[in-house]
Amino acid sequence: MVTNLIDAYVSEVGRRLPRKTRADIEAEIRSILQDMLEEHSRKTGKPEDNEMTLEVLRSYGDPEKIAASYMGERYLIGPRLYPIFMQVLRIVLIVTGVLAAIGLGMAIYQTALTPLNGFEAIVKAIANFGTSVMIALGNIVFIFAILEWALFRAGGKAEVKGMQVEKAWDPRSMREVSARNQVKMGETIVETVGCFAAIVIFNFYPQIIGITPSLNSVFKNGNWSSVTFLPLLSDVFFSYVPYLTLVWALTILLNIILLRLGHWTTITKVFVIGLRVINIFIAAAMLAGPSLIAVTSPALTGAIGDAEGARILMTMITQGVRVALWLAIIGGFIEVIRTIYRIITGNK
Repeated sequence: MVTNLIDAYVSEVGRRLPRKTRADIEAEIRSILQDMLEEHSRKTGKPEDNEMTLEVLRSYGDPEKIAASYMGERYLIGPRLYPIFMQVLRIVLIVTGVLAAIGLGMAIYQTALTPLNGFEAIVKAIANFGTSVMIALGNIVFIFAILEWALFRAGGKAEVKGMQVEKAWDPRSMREVSARNQVKMGETIVETVGCFAAIVIFNFYPQIIGITPSLNSVFKNGNWSSVTFLPLLSDVFFSYVPYLTLVWALTILLNIILLRLGHWTTITKVFVIGLRVINIFIAAAMLAGPSLIAVTSPALTGAIGDAEGARILMTMITQGVRVALWLAIIGGFIEVIRTIYRIITGNK
């Protein structure tokens, strides 16, 4: 338990530090704390225990201030805001890259595919991506610099009526190190980017969601306009898009909160349960309602010239959608039950 408290403290300091120096500083702090604990035990003649460890941690100081002492004081964005700044920046850069790739694909699709046109589209996409990155980076740094000044630099304190800005740090407030309770940053960022991409595609570029039976004409004629492109999803599906967009937006909000906290709480788990339940209802409504597929067997037959092949492909598409919806419902139920069990039992 003593080791867990020290590990939790070191982790609290480390997550506020740059990655390249984090390991060395964590090792240094852990060694200092262990030496302090041994010295305190020797002076008092008492064995090391949780209370003694808490006293040592309290005397060593708030993890936020310790991290600040290693970061120095010359910065636009200080150690208090630096972790969330980097998380937001990574998400924005990834989303910008995804949107640039989508834009490049749309540009290639809408123009004749020749070496010159393809090269021009790629150069333009790279230029647009660079411009978007510079604009996004400038805006993010500007906003966080204002927050840093307003919250921590102006007068040294941020004073908000009705809110206690700074209080004595209590090591009891730390959470014990638990792999299951920690937020998996990689998965969370990927999910956030996926939600951003889904919102953009289904709300602004629904025309790219379709199927093409053959790309032979592209190689024969060198022109994408000769490709037979059939819309895949029906108007019934797009009637659910506003509800799906709401779920995706709430998921992004939750993920940003989780990335800031670094761990799961009961409130965030309850929030996830709510989102899972909404997803289950949407999937059940899709399963019970009219077909979500816009393409028909006659349209496929006309495109590929094979009635039997069109019938088989249509069956695969229809059954694939139904299987995906059933998996979403069953997987959602399992996740809800597991999350409720963890909340009730306190299993982190």
